Amino acid sequence: MISKKIGTVILTSALIVSTLPAPFLKADASTLASNNTIQTIATKAAGVDSEATASSAELEKIITAVKSKITVPSELSKFSYNYYSGSGNSYVWNLSWSNKDGSKTIYVNSDSKGRISNYSYNTDKSYKPVYLQDELKSKADTFIKSIASDIAGKLQYTETSSASSYNGTYTYQYQRVENGIPMPDNTVSVAVNYQTGEVTNYSANWLYDVSIPGSTVKITKDDAAAKIGKNIKMTLSYQSAYVKSADGKSSSVKAFLVYSPDNSYIAVDAVSGKVYTTQNQWLTDSSNQATAESSAKDAGAGFTPEEINEIDSIKGLITKTNAIKAIKNNTKLLFDKNMTSVTANLYKSNSDSSDAAYVWNINFTDPREAKEGSNDTYRAYAYAVVDAKTGKIISYHSSTKNYYDTTKEQWDSVKVKYTQKQGKTALESFIKEQVPDYFKNTEYTGSFDDYVIAYKDTKPVYGGYSYNYQRVNEGIAYAANNINGAVDGVTGKVYSFGYNWDKNITFEAPNNIISADKAFTNYIANEGYRLIYEVYYENSITSAKNTAASDAVYTQTPSVRLVYRTDIAPEYFSPFTGKQLDYEGKEYVKPTGLYTYTDIDGNSSARNIKILANMGIGFDGGLYKPTQAITAEELLNFIEKANFYYNSSKYKLTGSTVSRLNAAKFAVQLLGLEKAAAISGIYSVNISDQASISQSDMGYAAIAYGLKILLPGSDNKLRPSDSLTRQDAADLIVAMLNSIE
Repeated sequence: MISKKIGTVILTSALIVSTLPAPFLKADASTLASNNTIQTIATKAAGVDSEATASSAELEKIITAVKSKITVPSELSKFSYNYYSGSGNSYVWNLSWSNKDGSKTIYVNSDSKGRISNYSYNTDKSYKPVYLQDELKSKADTFIKSIASDIAGKLQYTETSSASSYNGTYTYQYQRVENGIPMPDNTVSVAVNYQTGEVTNYSANWLYDVSIPGSTVKITKDDAAAKIGKNIKMTLSYQSAYVKSADGKSSSVKAFLVYSPDNSYIAVDAVSGKVYTTQNQWLTDSSNQATAESSAKDAGAGFTPEEINEIDSIKGLITKTNAIKAIKNNTKLLFDKNMTSVTANLYKSNSDSSDAAYVWNINFTDPREAKEGSNDTYRAYAYAVVDAKTGKIISYHSSTKNYYDTTKEQWDSVKVKYTQKQGKTALESFIKEQVPDYFKNTEYTGSFDDYVIAYKDTKPVYGGYSYNYQRVNEGIAYAANNINGAVDGVTGKVYSFGYNWDKNITFEAPNNIISADKAFTNYIANEGYRLIYEVYYENSITSAKNTAASDAVYTQTPSVRLVYRTDIAPEYFSPFTGKQLDYEGKEYVKPTGLYTYTDIDGNSSARNIKILANMGIGFDGGLYKPTQAITAEELLNFIEKANFYYNSSKYKLTGSTVSRLNAAKFAVQLLGLEKAAAISGIYSVNISDQASISQSDMGYAAIAYGLKILLPGSDNKLRPSDSLTRQDAADLIVAMLNSIE
């Protein structure tokens, strides 16, 4: 018997989800097959160890139930399983069948009642686009009816995800509907291979055995909207997007203004009128233990010792010794005197968020060896980034002392001498010394308790505080930039500090903006605001005294309520026009999911154009314009979206148009057939205009002709020098996809 201990999750209603702990998803088949015993997972509930077991009879029952819903080919003769036990009778089985060489495998996750939450069929087949999306949806519908007949009648089709040449599938999405009302927190997705028409994946996030409230509402949608308006605030803020220069050689940050709600989740009970600002309710306070760490990204290249000596001699750059002193001599920093091992490297900074041209990256460690069995095991470490010109500290992080005595299995007695308010004063004093100009353009946004130094009456005692200051422009917050830091409550010293600050940035001026009330009117009128059934959770947590957070036991009880909810995305609205914006600050256009065209019916390349459209490759605007010449930029965009990548320094396509032969040569090169195409004297193409193709290009033309990358017209001419049209491009890329093995 294999037994493992995990943190316990107690579900008081059967909830099938599409994600399981890593050990249970795709277990090693050889290991499982060699072990003929039922595998169990030991659980800990309410401080009492227990081990759930399962019998071979139960395994037989699950296999029978699963195989009554799916077809397992006889060649998949190798069988293995894994077993996950929750509390009571809550079990999840992971079953797998594979052939002898492992090239084909079926994985299934099922609960103890044989209800399947996950199914995947993995094969080594290549992905060649044959079918269109609308030709395979019936396959998904039929599979749902066979694998989950009890929920098939409660599903509403929502959309199909574009196919990718990586997995060769269309993914059909469904949501639950009860009493004619959507229940979007429960979903089903089915992936169908676009070459074979076989279902390759099924995933159900479904709440079983739960009471669904009636559909009668006592609160109108308008009344609920009024309640929402009183409980959220449309705030004006800056969001960021990168903008390329006209020549495409550089980019800058554009800070655009938006109105957005201060709480992304809010719902109103359609019966009681109660306003919910969280979807999860905690019945017992939980403890979150986090350590704020700032790390500097080494954007530049490192230097050799000889180069460092030369750079040290350049006027204006401080030496390594002085950079180290900038940290060790700063009395406001938490710095352990035992950190005597120091390494420092000079880097050239390419970061747009730093004024420093060169920075010192410095690491401090305590080199003492810890004695086995001793309670003196803590070894401090710290790292810092220092401006090599000014000596100012760009970032700093130091470890904090661990006050848990592992030999006595108890927390050391230690006093927190500094309050959160005093810590804030200490941090601000430090920030004003390092980045005064940045700090004056920020506003304090809040703090939270940091690392735990003890437990008192099962509640954590915190030893530090983290703080955040957000950048503002004309009093308006810019969320992309901030200064953050943390102060130790025991010593009053700063143990973490860092900032992110864009230098090359353009702020949109806040002139002639609409009111927040008007912005809310536009926001709540969005189609994402609607009546739904919502899944919510009541969570409780129990922590034994003097235990680590990982040993905490919590209980989660799912339920359903009828609410008006604001599932609105994006949440950005223009403060000038009131229109919804996308994440680049442009007017939001709802994606249709597919490119559709009105000008391709009857075109010889129509099917290939539709295949590309199903893969998210095409042109906006509803017109494909099949006979129009495609530009080099458009063709490269198509090729990249089809997941063909190339070395742009070696293979190039330039110009406003591309010749048919050059496009074919490019495709042959990307397929790795360049050497074969370069062989001279062996190729001939049965076309009328063969004489117009040079001997050096004949191999490319012949291979492209054979792979249908370049097709002749009705006159049997390849027309190598003509411009590649948009319909030619569709034929070319589909042929490339069909050429991959």
